[in-house]
Amino acid sequence: MRPMLTLALGATLAATLWAQQFKFNLEHLASKASDSFDVSLNTSMLRFAGKFLDSKDPDEARVKKLIVGIEGIYIQSFEFKKVGGYAPGDLDKVRNQLRAPEWSRIVGIKSGGESENIEVWVRNEKGKVTGVAILASEPRQLTVANLVGNVDLESLSDLGGHFGLPKMKK
Repeated sequence: MRPMLTLALGATLAATLWAQQFKFNLEHLASKASDSFDVSLNTSMLRFAGKFLDSKDPDEARVKKLIVGIEGIYIQSFEFKKVGGYAPGDLDKVRNQLRAPEWSRIVGIKSGGESENIEVWVRNEKGKVTGVAILASEPRQLTVANLVGNVDLESLSDLGGHFGLPKMKK
């Protein structure tokens, strides 16, 4: 019985890691953060949440259509009372997993005055976008998000304000 349980747990872990596409490795920051936010929505949870979206509302109808191809939304966000709550190496551990040929950085924004950094990475498989990673950092805040599945980049901003993702300007 023990080998079957080990095999089942291993298969579950492998499926979870594949769905996320990369490991966040940021759990240790929760104890240091003044506020933290952790969202983990797999396919079934997204379908369930989609049932509460109003198909008659144009914005919600677009979101409902968009989440059909998404297999998961995973977000970890931490806010700290003072600067230095996280080390640059924490973000580097995540960034080091986002490597070619699967992953490509498509956006890199550095705001010197506000010390705000945003990176958007996409994962391509056979010419299709199958994942998006967003890394956002400020001196007292760190957020890492991963959208897994067939992602329509043009419609991605429609997800803003839903499922814990920030509202994006069009």
